[in-house]
Amino acid sequence: MELRKVLFVHNPSRPAAAAAVERGLIWCRGRGIPAEVHRGGELGAADLVVAVGGDGTLLRAGALAYPRETPILAVNAGGLGFLAAADAAGIEGALADVAEGRAQAERRTRLLVVGRGSALNDAAFVGAERMGFTSLEVLVDGAKAMALDGDGLVVATPTGSTAYALAAGGPVVAPGASVFLLVPLAPHRLGLRPLVVPDGAEVVVRAPHATRLLLDGEVAGDLRPGEAAVVRRAPAETVLLRLPGTEPFFARLRDKLGWSG
Repeated sequence: MELRKVLFVHNPSRPAAAAAVERGLIWCRGRGIPAEVHRGGELGAADLVVAVGGDGTLLRAGALAYPRETPILAVNAGGLGFLAAADAAGIEGALADVAEGRAQAERRTRLLVVGRGSALNDAAFVGAERMGFTSLEVLVDGAKAMALDGDGLVVATPTGSTAYALAAGGPVVAPGASVFLLVPLAPHRLGLRPLVVPDGAEVVVRAPHATRLLLDGEVAGDLRPGEAAVVRRAPAETVLLRLPGTEPFFARLRDKLGWSG
């Protein structure tokens, strides 16, 4: 892969991340590859984005890159690092794998909340600030799919199935599946269970009461009483790079999430 410009996105609160970024910059500049650290604002065009930190840093890098499908190399510098392709100690080797064509691209579906933003993991509809309870009505392609009273709803991609949705009792979905998950949060009716829908469907979430929207864990605004949000598959995807030593999906489930097997 020809690298004409590399951008580093990192979590500055982690010393290991800052140190790894510095080593990555040295590696790039030693090979005549322009490289810089993202300091805020738009990400800009690049051939490669290197996200150094935990999964939260990767999610932030994906949001900054969107709608560009710039390949992202996720480097774990502490934390779970479920989506990472390499550890901080091996950042130079990881960059070499990318530059020498040994990396493989893995395309990940994003979801779009129309007029609000996009997410790689999930959109969560929860009670507004200081109000944990909310009521929601959910339509899938115009048909009423569920009505719930409780803490809210998570609409998740397959990538997000191992995050908030999993903690709320949703199923694990393989990354290549063309589906979205609708996972109720602490519903007051025990019969209400997670729902799997095609990712080509249009999901409308109506909020009779004030409801907060979170995209990949970040506040993206509030829905006013009676307002609805439209969720659909985003027109662009997030491209993650996998290296020769990257564990496959089910191995990561076992090693990082304590999956059986």
